[in-house]
Parts: sequence; structure tokens; C-alpha cells
Amino acid sequence: MQYMKIVFLFLGLCVVSLTSAQTSEKRVYINPSIGGFRLTTDPNNINNTPFMFDGKIGTDISKHSIIGLQFSRTHQTTMVSGLFWEQTVSGPYPLTRYGKLTHQITALGFFYERNFQIGKHIDLFPSGYIQYLDFKEIERGNVIYVTDSSRIYERKTFNNYSARTGINLNMQYKVGKSFAITMRLLQIDCRLWDSSRKNISGELPFLLGVKFSY
Repeated sequence: MQYMKIVFLFLGLCVVSLTSAQTSEKRVYINPSIGGFRLTTDPNNINNTPFMFDGKIGTDISKHSIIGLQFSRTHQTTMVSGLFWEQTVSGPYPLTRYGKLTHQITALGFFYERNFQIGKHIDLFPSGYIQYLDFKEIERGNVIYVTDSSRIYERKTFNNYSARTGINLNMQYKVGKSFAITMRLLQIDCRLWDSSRKNISGELPFLLGVKFSY
């Protein structure tokens, strides 16, 4: 699968990043997060509140700045129904379909973030990123004649590759010197060379994670 190649590439780059950080005596930061988001510019409402996993691994380049690799995965399923596009039977009852449309985005790229302390234990850290995207939609379900399911169908309704860049605003609560709880507050996303979707979108995320360093 294409996204598995992206995952393996990300893991390989992580090993390189960890090795270089340790040899130069810099700290390594790991920040996995899970949650969802709401696309404020999506009129069809299909991309609202999908499941999202976001993982970062990086190293410090100054006292308050981190640079590294970022992997993101979003997944959402919505129910679909209606006439089946291949009518192979004759009679008063057409073939219909009932299934699920799966919306998936796999992204891999680089990020830069800067910490701003606003309290004893609280930091704001805006982050900029640029990522490669593997975007697809797959529909799976049952073909139904009257009330009986005659067969299972699957089709890829959309598949595209592009890139995106953007910024997001995050907050962290430091529990200790090497551990913090993180939350993403806002994200603005810009698609590059992707004419099939809106180029710029706003996201209201609900993304909770942890950040630890060594």
C-alpha cells in the first residue's frame, strides 16, 4: 500500500534524526497526539470531526525552537446509499447500494515550532509545516435487489497526491522537565497544486497529546 511506504519512510527518517541528535548532544522531542478537527470551509460537511493521529519527532536548534519530522493520518467514515451505477437486472425494482465512504489522508513532512512561555507551566508554541499528501476516498458496501443483498462492491471514488503547507497554534502544560501535555488550538492549511479541493482551509482541532524529551 502507498501509505505503508510513507510510514516506513517516516520511521527510517526518525532513526536518522535520533542518531544525529544524540551524536550532537541535543535533546530529542517526541509528540504523539490523537483527536479530530472541524473544517470551517467545507460546505459538504464530509470532513468534519474525523479521527486524526499526529506524530512529531524533532530536536532543538535553539533554546526555544524545535525542527523535525511530522506524520499525520486522518480517517473518517460516512454512510452512503442510493441507486447502484450498474443496473444488470430488468424489472420494476432497480439495484440499490448501501455502504460506507471512507475518507483518508496520510501526510509526511517537516515542521518548525517556537515556544513562548506565558506562565510557570504553560507555553504557547506555533508551528509551521510542509507535507506530502496521499489523499483517497474508497466506497464499500452491499448491492441490494429489493431487500436482499446480492453482492459486495468496492470502488475508489477519489485518489490524489499533493502537498500542503500551513501553521497551527498549540499549547502545552509542563508536568516536569521532560514531560508535557499538549493541545492544538487552531490550524490554517494551504494545499499546493491541488485543483480538486479548496486551496486554503481553516481547522478547529481537538487534538490532545503528550510531549516528552530526553
